[in-house]
Parts: sequence; C-alpha cells; structure tokens
Amino acid sequence: MDKTKTKTKAPALSIHIYGGIINIDNAGSAAGVELLNFIYGVPEKDILNPDIDPSPKKYGHHLARELAYGGHIKNSEIPDSLLQGDNAKTVLGNLFSSLQIQPPNVKRTTDSGWTRKSFFPFSQNLIHWDIKKSDRNVERSWMRGAGTLLHKILRKDEDQARLERIRDGFVSLYEPVEGSALDRLSDFFRNEARSIQDTKPDTVELRTRANIDKFEDVYRDGVLNILEHCKLTTVGKIEALVNWSALWLAIMQYKRSNTALGNSKTAPIVCDCSTLTTSIRRLARKQFQHAFNTIKQALDSPFEQDFSDINSKQKQSIIGFFPSTATAVGLLNAYTGSRYFTLKIIALETIVAALIPDKDEMPFLEFVDNILYEKLGIVVSRGAAKSSGLLDDYDGTIFEENENGLAIQMKAAGLLTTYSDATQMISFKR
Repeated sequence: MDKTKTKTKAPALSIHIYGGIINIDNAGSAAGVELLNFIYGVPEKDILNPDIDPSPKKYGHHLARELAYGGHIKNSEIPDSLLQGDNAKTVLGNLFSSLQIQPPNVKRTTDSGWTRKSFFPFSQNLIHWDIKKSDRNVERSWMRGAGTLLHKILRKDEDQARLERIRDGFVSLYEPVEGSALDRLSDFFRNEARSIQDTKPDTVELRTRANIDKFEDVYRDGVLNILEHCKLTTVGKIEALVNWSALWLAIMQYKRSNTALGNSKTAPIVCDCSTLTTSIRRLARKQFQHAFNTIKQALDSPFEQDFSDINSKQKQSIIGFFPSTATAVGLLNAYTGSRYFTLKIIALETIVAALIPDKDEMPFLEFVDNILYEKLGIVVSRGAAKSSGLLDDYDGTIFEENENGLAIQMKAAGLLTTYSDATQMISFKR
C-alpha cells in the first residue's frame, strides 16, 4: 500500500460534478455574499476580467461583528478608547446586529455565534470575508466556494456584450449609497479590524470550472436583468442578486446530478402552490425526495477519477446544501419534517426580478410555462405538466387548481395584475 498517497477530499468531487464547491456551510445567502467579495475586492478595472486570475482584498470586519454579538467576547480587540459614551457599544451593537444575515438552519450549525453570521451587503463597506474566531485570521470558514463558482461563470461568459453590461452594472450598483451614514460607519469599523489581506490568486477560483452547460446562461441573464432593473433600488437589487444566486445554485445542483448519472432528462420540480392540501402536495413531496435521492446517487456514482476516499459524512455536507438553500430561498417548505417543493413569496419575487425584463409585462400563462418550466424546470400549471409528461400519470385538474393558487399568491404579493377574466399580467412593481 502506498502510504504517500494523498487522500481525495470532498471539494474535488463537488468540483468534478458541479464545477465548484457545494457544501452545507455555504448554503443560503453565503454564495451571493462570497460573489460580492470577489467582485468588489479588486480594482474597478479588474472587475470580472476574464484574463486575470482574481486576488481580491479580504476584510474580516470582526470588530463590528463582535459588537453585533454583544461586545462581550473573550479576548475582544475592541478598545475602550474606540467608542465614547456609556451606551455606544449597546447602540452600535444593536445596529450591526440588525444587519446580520441569519444562516439557514442555524440550529444544526457548529457555530451560531458572530463568526457564523455575516453582514448583509447593504453597503460596499459591509462586504467581508470569513474570519476564524480563535486567531482572527481571514479564511474560508463558511465561504467554501459556491460564490466562487458564480464569479467564474460570470467572468468567463463567452458573450462579450453581456459580460460588459454585467460588469457596468456591478460598477454602478453601489453608487447611490456611497457616502451614506451606514457606509461611512461600516468603513470605519472595517478599517479598524487590522484583518486585511492582499492575497495571491484565489486557488479555489482557479480550480473552479465554468461553461459546463447552457443553464449557466440562465444565471447570467438573471444577473444582468437584476442589475439593469430600473424599478429596483440598490438594496432591492442586492437582495435579488443574493437570492437569485442561491436559487440558481440549488436547481443547478439537481440538474448536474442528473447529468452525472447519465440521465437524458431531468424530472421536473413540481411545486405545490394550491390554497388547499391536495394530491399536488403529495406529488411535490415525492419530487423533492426524488431530487434529494438523485443528488445522493450522483455523489455515490463511479467516476474515472477515484473518489473512494470520501466518506459518507463528507458527502452529506454536499447533499445538505440542496435542502438548506432551497428552503432559505422559498423553494422548499421547511428545513425539517415533511418537506415538499413550493414557491414562497421570496422565490417568486426573485424569479420575476431575474427573468422578466422590468419594462415588460408578461402574461401569467407565459410566465408559468416559459419562465418557470422552460428556464428553471419548475412545474406548476397544466401546460407545464403536459410538456413534462406528468399528465400521463396524474389528473390535469390538480395542476389547474395549483395554477390558480399561484395566481392568487402572486396577486397578493403585487406581482400579478388582473385586467379581465382572460388577462392576467406579471411584472415587478416594487
């Protein structure tokens, strides 16, 4: 036996199947936050440059994060001279606490404290990398590489015109909030952190693969549409970008798991949108279990490269990304218990912002058939069920009820306008 053999680790298997590192640690918002770190950690001229291996500047931002946690951290680096006034720590702590992202399924994480919760990037100066609690070093504690994959996909876009428009969109994204009170405050604390590193080119980004399939263009088109959306505020765009990144990654994981298994066709994601508990929910539950099992089978499949060193616990960390992320963005009903695919308001707002041009209204049936089904593989309507072959085994009326339930939900959310019994239009009016 060759004792010098290096064991293959789970990230290598994830990159082999999905192009990048998928892990439960980077579920939910983490990928979108990591993407913004790459984009805004380099000089403006180098944003999404396809010819330069990115080496973003990394900020830990741990002083503000300690304040958000309560400021009572052992060996805290918050000097008393930094904050004046008896209530300064409390007031600023409450402010920064309100800016933190709640990680998905936090009860099951190994650390529910300040290192696990990043700031939502409302301001460019709130963007930061992971930091290790023990020695305050910036590293990949929770940003494992899902956002790195998204960055690689964007900067390696073969459509040069789209790439330039996306780049311009990111350059101008934060302009409306530059110099705001929150921006100045977060800049002060970030520069006080002393955890700023200019690194060598990111090794994870170098190993990540892009241009694997056409589904990547769906992500790129969504990013472009969000960035150029005239009806969205800066904060609205950032929220949509983070949620769209997570939603796309979850669906991508399922799609590429099918590819790894050699399946010529991916079973649809059937979402229960009905106002009543009907047989559509049983189908949505069955389809979730099918998707979950497909991902598991893909990780257990034999490949030319030997991944036998990877144990089941490591594989579970990859599998866990799918339900945690799908739940965080409203594609799944719950983190635990009896789970089924659905479309909550957060998912619907994200899809409309990403895939419907802001200057257009789209007929509701076109949305459920051409956007949800054709682009994302999501079945809600009878038409989509017919296209996917589900009507061979299921009564079409359950999909009609499901379609009506979605319309009611979208109308309540302000995403659908009814002009007549025959005319229902989708648009983003936020």
